[in-house]
Amino acid sequence: MEQDIPGLTSINTSQKSKVRSMSRAKGSEHLDLFLLEKNKARLEKEKINVEKRKVQLEDDLNGIKEEISELEGMVSGEKPEKKAVSKYKKMVPKKPMKTMKIEY
Repeated sequence: MEQDIPGLTSINTSQKSKVRSMSRAKGSEHLDLFLLEKNKARLEKEKINVEKRKVQLEDDLNGIKEEISELEGMVSGEKPEKKAVSKYKKMVPKKPMKTMKIEY
């Protein structure tokens, strides 16, 4: 749902603005430190994932741009450049595989 409504993640809630219903207990600094470290680690992981996703999106966009330029070339009547054919598409065994019956 957050993805459908722009700006929903920037709304300040009681959790985001650190509002507490009770006053802070004395000696809870260790707990606060632990929670802050966990939150920091989570955000660092999220940042790495966002960077990976950004690279993936850029690669997808470049691929789409290449396809568009090829199709525009075909429409205008130019001959498209031949791409190198992947060797994996042609990997079909020349002879049938040797098999052996096993009785149980």
